[in-house]
Amino acid sequence: MGLNQVKLEDQVHESIAKYTELKRDDMRIWQDRFTQQCSPGSTTMNKEQFCKFYQELRPTENVKRLSEYIFRAFDLNGDHGITFSEFLMAYVSTTEAPLEDKLRYAFNVYDIDRNCSIDRAEILFILHAMFELLGMSDDKARKYSYEQCADTIMKNLDVNEDQHISKEEFIQGLIRDPFLQSLMNPFQHV
Repeated sequence: MGLNQVKLEDQVHESIAKYTELKRDDMRIWQDRFTQQCSPGSTTMNKEQFCKFYQELRPTENVKRLSEYIFRAFDLNGDHGITFSEFLMAYVSTTEAPLEDKLRYAFNVYDIDRNCSIDRAEILFILHAMFELLGMSDDKARKYSYEQCADTIMKNLDVNEDQHISKEEFIQGLIRDPFLQSLMNPFQHV
């Protein structure tokens, strides 16, 4: 193992220790499980592998569609693959971290084009996956129209009314509004 890999593992462990009781041995067990899902000889998961792995981590929830967006949010360097360090940092940040940190990752799930803001089209796109996660069938979703939900979200979160929701508007808006938080935070129930 190279010096850079040891340094990275130390940094990851220190960051994770802020939020959890996870020990190095526990992280190695997770790493073995993670690596088993990777292609032979690789330590990086592609989108398909990650989606399967993530669905196994949340077996009681319908996260199939949502897992594709979570992959993008967890892919911190944008190389279309997730290393164990990226996965562990992101997973812990979305399960054990304070609400504000979870909402930072939730913002990244919604920011499909990675332009540091969310527009109405991105909200509509993710709402379909969120309704699926929350167990709302298309019949129920029609009752609570995606369009109406998107309008309400824009009205409540787009404080400066520029038709884009910034990360700060998103986080502060969801902290203020428990209903929207329960609707829009994919890490609420983790």
